[in-house]
Amino acid sequence: MNKEAFIVQIAPAAQANMLAFGILASVTIAQAILESGWGRYAPGNNLFGIKGSGQQQTTQEFINGKWMQIVDGFRVYESWSDSIRDHAILLTNNPRYAKIVNEQDYRKASRGLQQAGYATDPHYADKLITIIEGSDLTRFDQVEEEREYMMSSDDANKIINFLSAAWMSTEDVEAREEFHRLANELRKVSGQM
Repeated sequence: MNKEAFIVQIAPAAQANMLAFGILASVTIAQAILESGWGRYAPGNNLFGIKGSGQQQTTQEFINGKWMQIVDGFRVYESWSDSIRDHAILLTNNPRYAKIVNEQDYRKASRGLQQAGYATDPHYADKLITIIEGSDLTRFDQVEEEREYMMSSDDANKIINFLSAAWMSTEDVEAREEFHRLANELRKVSGQM
């Protein structure tokens, strides 16, 4: 899978979690890229290297100024979407990450992750920022929540006028009844009834 295909595949879940949990999609995607090598290294669908029970893996940690290999337990997920959701839950439920929840600046969020100890890499924030900027990931931070449309009285009246003209132009009783019913439904949804 190429890099853009990986981004496009995980972006919808990252955006949904941004709306639900307040973690910038750009930061989530950048972490998934960095932690999984663009999805190539995600055993158990664990895109973020979240530790826990499920499977044992060899990993590298920056300890006492040196990179060391250790074996540790990591969580396992049914899908990448499940991994992304658990990542958001982990960040929002852990008080040490409170600074990044609802943070709108990806640089501050990235630095907040590093300061909170998400990873042992001393250059973690810089790597995330480079990935975000290099892949234009902030384009995924601009999502509006879907809102239920409330029809205005003016729009409803315009449509009702069209229906009235159609009602008057036909002698078909069934069609007239349907036009009348639709006009009444429009009056209801626009708050006129």
